[in-house]
Amino acid sequence: MKLLVLSDLHNDISAMDPVVDGRRIDADADVVVLAGDIHEGVQAPMWARQAFPNKEIVLVAGNHEFYGRYWNRNLRKIREKSAQLGIHFLENEAVELLGVRFLGCTLWTDYCLYGEERRRESMREALSLMTDFRQIKLDRKPGENQDWREFRAVKLIPQLTLRRHVQSAAWLDQQLAMGDPDKTVVVTHHPPLGQSIPEYYQGDKLSPAYASNLTQLVGRSKLWVHGHVHDNSDYTFGLTRVICNPRGYPTPSGSLLNELFQPSLAIEI
Repeated sequence: MKLLVLSDLHNDISAMDPVVDGRRIDADADVVVLAGDIHEGVQAPMWARQAFPNKEIVLVAGNHEFYGRYWNRNLRKIREKSAQLGIHFLENEAVELLGVRFLGCTLWTDYCLYGEERRRESMREALSLMTDFRQIKLDRKPGENQDWREFRAVKLIPQLTLRRHVQSAAWLDQQLAMGDPDKTVVVTHHPPLGQSIPEYYQGDKLSPAYASNLTQLVGRSKLWVHGHVHDNSDYTFGLTRVICNPRGYPTPSGSLLNELFQPSLAIEI
């Protein structure tokens, strides 16, 4: 099986053409894996199905899928739209395709990249500086307002992304204890290891909002695909190949800031 691995396409800023130099970028792929920040809201699965009309698609949400929207309500809408379009949208969910099991979630982070003793500091920095906590709203609609009622916050806060990270990490731990690691692929938006953070952001005060060090999870699957950072990475940790192939943002001239992006990157599993 070959996987087309893509993330951080940011089609809301600059639309990506699935045809490059006269050839479809999914020509060599059996499954398209989209590791978040594809488009805003339900436009993510809509764009994916339009771009790849005849392919199996695995999709997880990034943080940008929620911008300008209600956190839980938007998650439900993306799931519903994906189901209508025959897309496998995963949030603490698994799907088996052609004998390979895909485990997917946004993942968020544990804010412990620099140690648990600095978690509160990292959460304060994230709340102060991360756009997520200004752009993503908390649901106040009856039946969907548990988070708002508990914290009395209008916008998303790090305590809630941490809670969801803990839920996702526990779910992944449970799932990775089952099945054949050689036939398991994990797809998350947030990186599972600090090794995925670009060198020029190593030590940055916001990096704990970008990645965790989940050494207890990585190494238990054949492949781990992630996004969120806008620099390519491809390395091995234990048994696991960790890959990030983000398109990222364009320059004013229309070229990409990430010159290493490979629009037709096909990974054999």
